[in-house]
Amino acid sequence: MQAWALVGVLMASLALVDVPDVEAPFAAALPAAVVDVSGWETVSGAFETPAARGAYRFHVNPRRQAIYQVMRYRVELLHPATDLQRRRGPDERVAFVREPGTREPLLCWRRDSDRAVPSWRALDSGTDEYTLEMGVLIEVLAVHRAAQRSSSPEP
Repeated sequence: MQAWALVGVLMASLALVDVPDVEAPFAAALPAAVVDVSGWETVSGAFETPAARGAYRFHVNPRRQAIYQVMRYRVELLHPATDLQRRRGPDERVAFVREPGTREPLLCWRRDSDRAVPSWRALDSGTDEYTLEMGVLIEVLAVHRAAQRSSSPEP
């Protein structure tokens, strides 16, 4: 009986452990301005580098092969150097290419999970936060590309 009580206490304490956000599931719903991706191909992965760790889920529009039109990712910066990087946090981000082939900034959102009701907040292009996020996204894409190359058979 005491063993079961101890198991109960342990299970209750595990609920209080702060699980890193990069390991949490992706949000069930995308920001309202993003198109429905339910029928699209999804490419996903996880990574850890000396500078960051995270997970991603990229969606390929079947009408626009070879382009990730919707990119979702969670990244924890392991050694943030600036105040902006420290404040960034590992919340999920979504980047959306609204009109592929046009020269316009990606639409980008952050999932603010520290609120009572998590919600998506748009990042305005041209801001320091947006610029930082585009750099993080480029790094995630680079890690993904390197993983694809290393898993492809040599010709």
